[in-house]
Amino acid sequence: MILAVLASDLQKNEIATSAFFQKHEVVYSENISLWAHHAADVYFDFGFAPSAEKIEKLAKLLPRPVLINAVTETLSDIHPDFIRFNGWPGFLKGKYMEAAANKETQEKANNLFGDQLIFVKDEPGFVSARIVAMIINEAYFTLEAGTSTKEEIDIAMKLGTGYPFGPFEWGEMIGLSRIAELLKKLSLKNPIYELAQTLI
Repeated sequence: MILAVLASDLQKNEIATSAFFQKHEVVYSENISLWAHHAADVYFDFGFAPSAEKIEKLAKLLPRPVLINAVTETLSDIHPDFIRFNGWPGFLKGKYMEAAANKETQEKANNLFGDQLIFVKDEPGFVSARIVAMIINEAYFTLEAGTSTKEEIDIAMKLGTGYPFGPFEWGEMIGLSRIAELLKKLSLKNPIYELAQTLI
């Protein structure tokens, strides 16, 4: 299966080691305009930003599957026939990818990818990004309380939980602006997602 992919150099490095992408032929494009000339089976936009122009261009590729890296925005904010996936740094290393789609689109994707895509409810943050963002946020609250240093918290979390990264390492890798954006959106409906002051 041919996957047309728009991605940054950093994202390409992670894609190159991803078990998910190694099962397919990946063709990189420099911009979305070139996709009109690709005979791809599926389109992946890792640099997705929800502009009307971008959404319109991607919609022209339908009914072929169009997957967008949209962790915070939901399909109701973007387009009901796209597939959202979690393309945050560090989340592509396994052979599965977390995604959200409407029922019809999900069935089409399952026919192409089998169980490689794990579909969850179309909510901001999916499941894994929401949980990791909360862990990072709680680490900042712990730091603000003077309980320990960043380095000690990272070491304690890796040793105590077996996490691959400490919360501050995770935050730097993902990007604190992404974490803050997700938590701010979630906090509009639930105050438990209130941001730590030093994370903003």
